[in-house]
Amino acid sequence: MRYLKIYLMKLLICSFLIVLSYFKSYSQELNAEVTVNYNLVNQTSNQVFDDFERSVYQFLNSTRFSNESYNSIQKIDCNFIITIINYKDNQFTLNIDVSSFRQGYNSTYKSLNFLFRDIGINMSYQLNEPIIFSSSRHTSDLASLLSFYSKIIIGFDKDSFEINSGIDFYSDAKFIFDNASSLSSNSTWSPTSNGGRVNKYWLVDNLISNNYDVIKRINYNYYRNGIDLMTTNKDVALVNIKKAFDMFLDINRYRPNSILKEIFFISKNDEIFNIFNNDSELVDIDEIKLILNNISPFHSNKWNKL
Repeated sequence: MRYLKIYLMKLLICSFLIVLSYFKSYSQELNAEVTVNYNLVNQTSNQVFDDFERSVYQFLNSTRFSNESYNSIQKIDCNFIITIINYKDNQFTLNIDVSSFRQGYNSTYKSLNFLFRDIGINMSYQLNEPIIFSSSRHTSDLASLLSFYSKIIIGFDKDSFEINSGIDFYSDAKFIFDNASSLSSNSTWSPTSNGGRVNKYWLVDNLISNNYDVIKRINYNYYRNGIDLMTTNKDVALVNIKKAFDMFLDINRYRPNSILKEIFFISKNDEIFNIFNNDSELVDIDEIKLILNNISPFHSNKWNKL
C-alpha cells in the first residue's frame, strides 16, 4: 500500500508537470533576446545593468500581450538591443534597437520583418524594480516602452500572414502611447521627438491610418506570395515580389516619405539584393534595378551592383 501511494504521488506530480509544460509552451507571443550594452557608462558596479537586462528579458518572455496562445513554433523571434548612453542616480538615458523575424513557409529561413531604432529615451529604473504590464494604464516608462514595441511586433507578424490582421495590436500600441504621452515627462512620447518624423508617434500613426494600408498589403504580398513560395515555386515568387515593388510606385506619388516604406527597405535591403543577385537569370534584372532605384534611392549603391 505504501509503495502504491508513492507511485500515485509520483504519477500526480508527473501529470502536473506535463500540464504545466503544455500551458507554458502554449502561452505568450515572443521569443525575445535582450542585450544591454553599458560600455559607454563609467560605473564601478554593473549590478544594476545586469539586473535591468534580466528584468527586461523576463518581462518580454513571460508577459502575455493578447488573449491568444502561441506554441513554441509560433512564437515570434525578436531582439531588443539596449544601449545605455548615460546613467546617474537610477536615471537612464538609452537607445533601443528593436527587430523581429518572420520565418518562411516550409523553410528554416527567417526574414527580418521589423526594424526600428528609438533614441534618447530617458527613464528611471532601480535595482530589483518590477516591470508591471497593464493593458489599461501607464505603470512606468519602461513597461510602456516594452509593451508598445511588443504590440507593434505582434501586429507586424500578423499582417504578414493575413491582410490587416494586426490592426488591433496597432490600436493597443496607440492606446499605450497616448497614456504614456499624457502621464510621462519623457519627451520621446512626443510627436516632435527625434526630429519629428521617425519616432513612436509617427510609427503607430502610419500603422493605424488607412492612408498607408497599401504598404501593409505590400509587406503581406512580399511574404505570402513571395518569400513563402521561394522553396516551392521560385519563378512565381520572384514575379510576385516584383509586383509588390510595383505597388510602391503608386504610393510614391502621394506618400513618398512614409516611415513604413523606410522600415520595409531598411529591414529588407540586404535580403532583396541577395534574392535577385542569386537568381538574376530568372528575372529582367535591369527592370528590377530601375524600379528599386525609383522607390528606394537611398540604397542605389546596392541596387546598381545587381
